Amino acid sequence: MIAADAAGDPHAVRLDRVEFAYPRGAAVLTGLSLRIRHGERVAILGANGAGKSTLLLHLNALLLPVRGTITVAGLPVDDSHAREIRRRVGLVFQDPDDQLFLPTLLEDVAFGPLNEGLPPLAAEAAARDQLRSLGLEPAADRAAHHLSGGEKRLASLATVLVSRPDILVLDEPTAGLDARARRRVVDLLRRRTETLVLATHDLDVARALCARAIVLADGRVTADAPIRRVLDDTALLEANGLL
Repeated sequence: MIAADAAGDPHAVRLDRVEFAYPRGAAVLTGLSLRIRHGERVAILGANGAGKSTLLLHLNALLLPVRGTITVAGLPVDDSHAREIRRRVGLVFQDPDDQLFLPTLLEDVAFGPLNEGLPPLAAEAAARDQLRSLGLEPAADRAAHHLSGGEKRLASLATVLVSRPDILVLDEPTAGLDARARRRVVDLLRRRTETLVLATHDLDVARALCARAIVLADGRVTADAPIRRVLDDTALLEANGLL
């Protein structure tokens, strides 16, 4: 049985005919419609420029649609609901430097729990537990700019997971990781129970973590099917710049 939110909607994410363009830029989302149910694990696939990252930024209310409507975790994506949406939706940016900004890694990871009202000692304990789960506890007192690229990517994931969001939205979470760190991230995400929306170019990671794939091209959905069917369709992958 698929869970539903407090309003009875079984969908964690709903987009209806969404359009978006950056200032003085071409349209990026061009009538995008899709549904993701609570508890689903969905890979968002597509070539560079297909609209994947722009879509993910809308799910956290960091961008708002020019036209169309978006509902996330039962809330309309607009300025008035942005704070609550960001509490429920954990977004990991494509660039870890966008996520890490405090003097030490421990402070970065504790920032979310502190913002949510957790006492400092409890926030620090939660942060240390999360760092330990990703093998980063030895780096807790280091600044982000002293971390390797792979460590930064793991750290940015820690800043989101520590707050236990209802929906995880991840933009290329394994990019730049060596094989060992990549396995650690995949194993960790396999154990999570939240709704997962994952944009990635790594088709093996998509297959390992997701049951469904949505393929974007030119800001629209070009395919939406079980992930095995999508990833076994060589013609579809080639046509969408994925091979």
